[in-house]
Amino acid sequence: MAVRPGRLAKSKKEFLKYVLFMGLLLACAIALLKTFEYYYFSYKIKTDVFIGVVAVLFLSIGVYLGFKAGKKNNYTQQPAEPVKLPMEMELSQREIEVLKLIAAGFSNQEIADKLYLSLNTIKTHTNNIYSKLGVNRRTQAIETARNLNLVP
Repeated sequence: MAVRPGRLAKSKKEFLKYVLFMGLLLACAIALLKTFEYYYFSYKIKTDVFIGVVAVLFLSIGVYLGFKAGKKNNYTQQPAEPVKLPMEMELSQREIEVLKLIAAGFSNQEIADKLYLSLNTIKTHTNNIYSKLGVNRRTQAIETARNLNLVP
């Protein structure tokens, strides 16, 4: 499916913020480590203190990255659950799939190619969707589907 331009720009912006934050964090960690290394080599702190500081620094970075990795959502594509609509509006799984592709901006021919179906079958599904949703055009179908939370 096609990604909306706004969503893509937002994810790039978030990625750049994350990269800058991690770069700044690692630069600070290196500066702190080099400072303690200087004090260690100039005999102002003992070996065990130096090792302890380095260990705490790496432990804190490891804990932070562990929490960050643990929060990632693993999205697996599961079969779509049937949508609970009034009986006269209930869409089949294939109709929901076609509706999602319509909402993504694909033409009937592109949908047919993507789903390995004939163009006439897609037109039939589209007409069934229109009649079940009570609309006449693609834009109305997309708007109604979004209002019913059938498509993002």
